[in-house]
Amino acid sequence: MKTDETPTGLSPSDDSPAEKRTKVQAGKGLVWIICGVAVAAFALYAFTVVYGIIASGP
Repeated sequence: MKTDETPTGLSPSDDSPAEKRTKVQAGKGLVWIICGVAVAAFALYAFTVVYGIIASGP
């Protein structure tokens, strides 16, 4: 990517290349946080299902 190009997913603006890199990096960090929350929620769901099956056993 050239320094004057706007990265994919970032609106065109008059930001400097350093500011663009910062925004892209912040966006990637936010995606990882959202993914982490989704994984934690699925783990809690799976634990609840397994616990319910075990607790309602014979």
